[in-house]
Amino acid sequence: MSKANRKPTYFLPIFTLIVLIDLYVGSIGDDAMRHLTKPLILCSLLVYFAINGRQLGKPTYGLMLMALFFSWLGDAFLMYDGISSKYFVAGLVSFLLAHVVYAILFFRKRNIPFSRAFWLVLGLLVLYGSFLFFQIQAGLGALKIPVIFYVAIILLMALAAFGRKGRVPQYSFNLVFWGALFFIASDSILAINKFLTDVPYSHLLIMGTYATAQYLITQGVLDQENP
Repeated sequence: MSKANRKPTYFLPIFTLIVLIDLYVGSIGDDAMRHLTKPLILCSLLVYFAINGRQLGKPTYGLMLMALFFSWLGDAFLMYDGISSKYFVAGLVSFLLAHVVYAILFFRKRNIPFSRAFWLVLGLLVLYGSFLFFQIQAGLGALKIPVIFYVAIILLMALAAFGRKGRVPQYSFNLVFWGALFFIASDSILAINKFLTDVPYSHLLIMGTYATAQYLITQGVLDQENP
């Protein structure tokens, strides 16, 4: 399906509006409205991909829907992390599963043999992940092992996104890889804000980069079969 034929053709303005409303609602602390606006971000992407992604084949279609669903589940759990740490852990597990599914999805289009650039990106991701972990480890407490595992998985997801280079159209590669980097940025800000120090405008930064990440990945996967 070409970009012009995707339904609705005006999805980006709708999605942008949903995100902007959620950013505003979150910035004024209206928790009741956020129970509607935050899940709606992933719900809209789920519906959009479900309508437009059937041409990708069952494995890709199913994996992408799973990743978006686990992301939606993670959003739902994290809305209650202030009530109990159990909700944070449940959200962490949900997003971990989403990243595992994304990694599987991206590695299905991996370019073999891996290039020198692939190994360079691997090294840079490991360095960044190690640096981030050592910055926040003092505040992790019992979450140290789960967070190590989570960091490893999200970095693997980003590496898998880079591994698509040369196997998919450049436009699709750019969208997915940048989406993975925005995902890392979002989770990094969340981790720093929760375990290290308060980040100014953290809500805007976390949700802005997160929504951008999910949108770019979704559009990139939809475009991966286009010439």
